[in-house]
Amino acid sequence: MTILTVRTEHEARAAVVLMLRLVTRRGLTPQEASTAVDQVHRGETGPHTHLATMEAAQLLAEATAPVRAMLEALRPIAENAARAMAELARALAPITKQLATGNRGDRPAWVSPYGPPPRRRR
Repeated sequence: MTILTVRTEHEARAAVVLMLRLVTRRGLTPQEASTAVDQVHRGETGPHTHLATMEAAQLLAEATAPVRAMLEALRPIAENAARAMAELARALAPITKQLATGNRGDRPAWVSPYGPPPRRRR
């Protein structure tokens, strides 16, 4: 198996995995698998590039399946948290409105919440 196109280390490893899957699952020879993966990498079309594309898609689906399952398991938790936060925002709306305007209902706006300023002694 020769990888003809210049690749990064990660791309080369992924290409080897894809070639192995093409040989074991799709019945290609190692040379056919190598050629098909290299053609797909260069954006060319060949007799087995469709198999390489299908196998890459299947490999990606298998690799992301655990993450998708975890996200689906977390969905109800996230929905409940969103509902609770919405309820909290509605409950705190009057308070946040007062804080945003700086207006307190128990004293006029010109009165300091800290009391009168201290008097200086001369």
